Amino acid sequence: MLETEIGPEIPLPPLQEAVLDEATLEQLFLDIVGAAELVSVSLKAGATARAGDRPRAGSGGDELALARRALGDGTALGVQIRYRFGGSEWCDTLLRLPSGVRLVRVRMEDALG
Repeated sequence: MLETEIGPEIPLPPLQEAVLDEATLEQLFLDIVGAAELVSVSLKAGATARAGDRPRAGSGGDELALARRALGDGTALGVQIRYRFGGSEWCDTLLRLPSGVRLVRVRMEDALG
C-alpha cells in the first residue's frame, strides 16, 4: 500500500442544497424575477454539451422564462442562474432528477474566498 502525503485542507464554501418539487421550483423563478437583479443564465443542454450563456432575450424575466421552459421540457439538463440579492451575488445550479430538480446554491463571496 502506498502512502501519500495529503496537503492542507482546502476550505469549501457553505452550500445550500434541496430537491425542489414543481411548485417550489416555479416559486424560485418568480422570486428571482421579482426580488433579484439577474446577472446571467447558463444552460446545460446534454450529457456531453457544455453550458453556455444564453443571449439576453429582452428582460430578465424573459431570459428566466426560457430557462424554466428548457428545464421543464428536457431541452436543458441543468440551469445555472447568477443574481444579486440582499447585497450579495448568488449562484443557483438547478439539475433535473427523476424525483424533481436539485438546487445547489452558493454565495459567490464565499466561493471566491
